[in-house]
Amino acid sequence: MIIQNLFIFIISFFTILLGLVILKKNHKNSSNFWYFWMCFFGGMWGVMKVIQFSVLDVYWHDLLISRFVMIFGTLAPLAYLMLAYNFVYKEKSLSKSAVIFMSLITTVMSFLYLLGILSYADISIVSGVLHRDIVLFDFSIFSIYFFIYVIIGLIILFRKYVVADGVNKSQVRYLMIGTALTFLTTGVVSVIFLLFNNFKYDWLGAIFLSIHLLVIGYFVFIKPKVTFSGF
Repeated sequence: MIIQNLFIFIISFFTILLGLVILKKNHKNSSNFWYFWMCFFGGMWGVMKVIQFSVLDVYWHDLLISRFVMIFGTLAPLAYLMLAYNFVYKEKSLSKSAVIFMSLITTVMSFLYLLGILSYADISIVSGVLHRDIVLFDFSIFSIYFFIYVIIGLIILFRKYVVADGVNKSQVRYLMIGTALTFLTTGVVSVIFLLFNNFKYDWLGAIFLSIHLLVIGYFVFIKPKVTFSGF
């Protein structure tokens, strides 16, 4: 458990650091801006997972830890959607009012988690071991939200990939593949499995998220002209 948590923490830390590097590279670029926030929210979700797995005190889980796990988990899909919307150029098929509305949904959900009105699991400590029982109604809301935002982001990137050419096409391809692998693998182990009270593989979610963010950050933003055969 200690090695697992250390591994997750290191990857999450470097994910946030990568976001800062990319933001510094061109802080005026909206794609870099939203990539930073995706890295930050994803990395902080990973950090909160480490704290969740390490702390054996129900009081702190109920007061802070569970709330911020869900807050960062809620903000990350919005950052991804905004990255897809702004990447290379703004997506015209998605109106500004729709973007504002989706951002408002995220804001409301985040505040509901912060206030404890929405929850995701009932926490208990049994014989020094963390136990979680999913709050099905509340977590179902998050699950629907998560996959809707991820799917919309993927559709936007696919539309851009179809019409793009040259370096832009390569960038959109790697971003689309990397984020799809990131959010869908994380969505399976840390969203779908949790709906069935299966927390066995939850720790893999943070690792999938962080590793793919690192890979895509490198290929799309740090070396935008790199090309590979395949895919």
